[in-house]
Amino acid sequence: MMTMRALLLLGLFSNNSAHGFTSPETSRTLTELRGGYDATIGADPTTPIQFFLLPNNTCPYAQRTHIALKELGLPFDITEVSGMPKPDWFLTINPRGKVPALRVPTADYAVIYESGICNEFLCDYATSLQRDQTLLPNDPFLRASIRLLNDHCDNVFAKTQFTFLMNKDDTKEEELRSEMENALAAYEDALVESKGPYLFGTDFTLADAHVFPFIQRLVITLKHWKNYELPKDKFPNILLWLDSCFGRSSVEESSMTDEKTIEVYTRFVGADYKFGGLNTNK
Repeated sequence: MMTMRALLLLGLFSNNSAHGFTSPETSRTLTELRGGYDATIGADPTTPIQFFLLPNNTCPYAQRTHIALKELGLPFDITEVSGMPKPDWFLTINPRGKVPALRVPTADYAVIYESGICNEFLCDYATSLQRDQTLLPNDPFLRASIRLLNDHCDNVFAKTQFTFLMNKDDTKEEELRSEMENALAAYEDALVESKGPYLFGTDFTLADAHVFPFIQRLVITLKHWKNYELPKDKFPNILLWLDSCFGRSSVEESSMTDEKTIEVYTRFVGADYKFGGLNTNK
């Protein structure tokens, strides 16, 4: 019996050679499947990777994986999952009902979910196919540093960002803004140490892909609802980093417009949305 690793390798090699996929730069395909349609039945069995996200790619976690897929040049199809609660067919793919999720039909329908795990899998997958990639370097110390900064995003920074955004108590504004800026300082410090343009130097890594969707939303939403902009004297390197990230096609192709971001977050702000616990306001 073939191992999962062997199936993964066989699957993508056969798709690249036998099914006429375009070059990595043009390999994105939008699959016309929606939330009520069972994508576990309707998927083309030769699809190299199925990528599941919300309509219009509104989720920052899914954007992380969209960026990684584009950076790695892996061919993939997109399936948009709509509805709340999520349809039963999607819950068979990810029992947590969250995006992103990946499914590899040519590898015995292997399923991977959670954005950080998805992105590390994609890097390992690309490496196993002998594709050059710098998103997750081989150096164990650098890999650990990337993971630690990603953990800071998930467990510290994102909470301060959404708690500040959703706060409606004027007496807490300064305290919450300060907490967010203190959490952001870890990225400013990383850029100073690495000398940029990215968090770990000249290469765009999973650390950049991991936090970019959140800082992108911070810039748009806090300016709109809090009249707040990142202070140039405190975060000059983050502002330069944002410009560098915006210059990448993976970021451009995975991003919502400012107008769409405001439209989406208007619903969240009006409903005192908890963002899965990231908003810690009582």
